[in-house]
Amino acid sequence: MIEVLFYILLSFVPIVLYPYTAELFEFNKMLATYALMVLIMVAWGAKMVAGKKFIFRRTILDIPLIVFLVSQIFSTITSIDFRTSLLGYYSRFNGGLLSSISYALLYWAFVSNMDAKKTKKALYFLLGSGVLVCLYGVLEHFGIDKNLWVQDVQNRVFSTLGQPNWLAAWVTALIPIGWKFAFDIEKPLKNKIYWLWIAVSTLFFLILIFTKSRSGLFGFAFMEIAFWGYLIASHFKKKAAFRKILIHLAISQGALVILALAFGTQLTPSLPDFIKNKTLIINVPTTTSSSGPALEVGGTDSGTIRRIVWKGAIEIWKHYPILGTGVETFAYSYYNFRPVEHNLVSEWDFLYNKAHNEYLNFMANTGTVGIVSYLILIVSTLVLFYKKRQSAFAAGYISILVSNFFGFSVVPVNLQFFLFPAIAIALANNQLMTNDFQLKKLSSGQKAAIVILLLVGSWLLIVIGRYWYADLLYAKGKLYDDSSQFAKGAQYLIQAERLSPNEAIFHNEISSSYSSIAVTLAQDHQKDKAQQFADAATIESDGAVKLSPANVNLRRSRVSMFIKLAIINPSYLNDALAVLLDAIKLAPTDAKLYYNLGLIYSRLGQNDEALQTLQHTVDIKANYKEARLALAILLNDRGDKKEARAQLEYILKYIDPNDSITKQQLEEVGK
Repeated sequence: MIEVLFYILLSFVPIVLYPYTAELFEFNKMLATYALMVLIMVAWGAKMVAGKKFIFRRTILDIPLIVFLVSQIFSTITSIDFRTSLLGYYSRFNGGLLSSISYALLYWAFVSNMDAKKTKKALYFLLGSGVLVCLYGVLEHFGIDKNLWVQDVQNRVFSTLGQPNWLAAWVTALIPIGWKFAFDIEKPLKNKIYWLWIAVSTLFFLILIFTKSRSGLFGFAFMEIAFWGYLIASHFKKKAAFRKILIHLAISQGALVILALAFGTQLTPSLPDFIKNKTLIINVPTTTSSSGPALEVGGTDSGTIRRIVWKGAIEIWKHYPILGTGVETFAYSYYNFRPVEHNLVSEWDFLYNKAHNEYLNFMANTGTVGIVSYLILIVSTLVLFYKKRQSAFAAGYISILVSNFFGFSVVPVNLQFFLFPAIAIALANNQLMTNDFQLKKLSSGQKAAIVILLLVGSWLLIVIGRYWYADLLYAKGKLYDDSSQFAKGAQYLIQAERLSPNEAIFHNEISSSYSSIAVTLAQDHQKDKAQQFADAATIESDGAVKLSPANVNLRRSRVSMFIKLAIINPSYLNDALAVLLDAIKLAPTDAKLYYNLGLIYSRLGQNDEALQTLQHTVDIKANYKEARLALAILLNDRGDKKEARAQLEYILKYIDPNDSITKQQLEEVGK
């Protein structure tokens, strides 16, 4: 059972997705990993009980893994948001304490229960999953699902992993495994299996090209150096073996060169484009999609944005140098240390829940203790690969380390990160340590212990299932809210909240539903009912902020709620003002918060405060058209026409020369 469950884990997790949950990819992959981990642990425990033997293989990574987990535990205990640190940021999920514990347990279960024969079969399942993912990616490149996604998936494929950089990182780590299977075949040129493995690795490289991921390409370059460098160095003095390496090198790399010339790469044009002189230097998209940040969708000037985000991550570490702000809390802590220059990039108002550098992410979230323990784990793993002479897994692992420098891990990649060393250990052991296991008649005590294991495992699976179903209900309720069917949306959201009462975003969405219902009732002159829903909305919003006090976005939603409810009672504007002032303490460089604060001051008749706030807004974001327009209107109302005209002319000269509202306002100022 353990063997089969690992086959399912390695083949099913990269493929699984579900279109009706709030997040299609990572959420379902993470929960599938949790469920399979529980089943594996129950089976492993039952095996030990039945055999009356403690089955655990000691390895070089035991102490580094324990040290790493301890660092994550302490960082979670001291976190600014305990639930986020425990489960991961909602919509990312991977990286929370529970995920790290799960990966570590899977590592120990693998090395303790899988021998070389089973492990080799497990690799077939992993690579078979890779083939399926990549074949779908090829179809995606040719437009099979181009109308299903907001993103330009035909231009940058992401198959079943959900994002091009994630797919690139995962598939690059698989390429050297296919090469190693091919290299190990005797008399390869006459063997069909050899050409099959070459074709598999070539398919993986083709998908890497189709992702247009520069971080993936950098990871591939380092992987190549590591893989071929080790093979050449270790066989240099063996004439026959070295000749075989050269043949294998020529065939495998020749196939890649042909693909690179045919389709181009992230940094080089295709041969037809080069001949036609259409692309001379770089074949990389230069426009950003509205569906996500440039750092994820490959938009304009991602290097500049990345440097700004990294600067903020370092500032977080400087202020929380020991244990950081808590595992996976970057989405909250970054606002407090967000560099003011972030306001001037095109993705200035996007949420960054990762540092887009795995190492800086650990520094910011878990401090010096966390990053040091993580680096110790990495170095120990590389030593393990060297001792076990597993060049393919070492090369794939190195590609992950490089791509993570420009991004962050997701569930399938983290499974590689933790299971590649386990696979290397298992392959080096031709005989399973528990081969003397024999199932004998169970005593009453053994039966009772196994029943307890089954009950605990069943309970954990029910908890995982409830969590998944709560998200499904949340997604359905949110969908109804987005289509203005607030009463129907609230029904599903309430059910989700009952299943998972400590999820802040569930309370926040219910608050949004209730406030919209309140406004509708007020417009229908049902003031008493409107006030009841307004009060309920406030209570739900209170609950959301209480559950996640460091979450700036919950305060944004709270401000929107109070502004919406001001239709019922203008005094809600004072509540909105108080929330904005509180939010600015958490996000002191956020231009949008200051802009909304200026508008609230204006609506409350506090024009001096409004002018000061809007002036500060354009000081920290000079290209903020709406803020300059609001500032110009207030200046004009105060009689300062010269300065009002200057603000409007600035918009037309430097921001938007064709803005009709600004032109109209300029005429009004002239009159």
